[in-house]
Amino acid sequence: MHTVLGFTAVVDNPDLVALFIAPGWPTMRRTGVFGGGPRGRMLVKPDGGHAPRAWVENEALVLYRPHDAHSVWLYWRAADHEFREWYINLEEPWRRTPIGFDSRDNLLDMVVTPDLSEWRWKDEDELAWGVESGRHTADEALAFRREGERALKILRRRSFPFDRDWPSWKPDPDWRAPILPAGWDAFIDNS
Repeated sequence: MHTVLGFTAVVDNPDLVALFIAPGWPTMRRTGVFGGGPRGRMLVKPDGGHAPRAWVENEALVLYRPHDAHSVWLYWRAADHEFREWYINLEEPWRRTPIGFDSRDNLLDMVVTPDLSEWRWKDEDELAWGVESGRHTADEALAFRREGERALKILRRRSFPFDRDWPSWKPDPDWRAPILPAGWDAFIDNS
């Protein structure tokens, strides 16, 4: 497990899981030696530990349809809740655990403009490095790209979730940062 994120569940039903996180909410990030890959962002030697960090990015609503190999993130600027972008995160299908959900990120992602008119691949260089370093196979990289192309077809058809006015969604102002549940570290897979 590389990262643990403290979300608030907005929807949790058989057809949709929607989770919300805001700046200052708790996360746990894997520790060790960083410096691999493009821009030196990749963890090259984990030490088996995690360190607490606050979520410092925008407000985010994550939309996930069970069994998909991607989720759709919506980002708003926290200061004024101005909608910033759609983000398609390519990942393994989520697995439910006793404390939430688990998944593995597939490095390649897609960024989509607020009006859905333009998109671009994100982190193609990191995926190439992942293949070169043996973290992923060429076949896996191809499968990730195919999933991105499947998500792009959904976007172009304006199918769920792109068929709804999610950018107008607002979190409940009474929501507070969750506390990571006891035992979160029992679910760590250090592979």
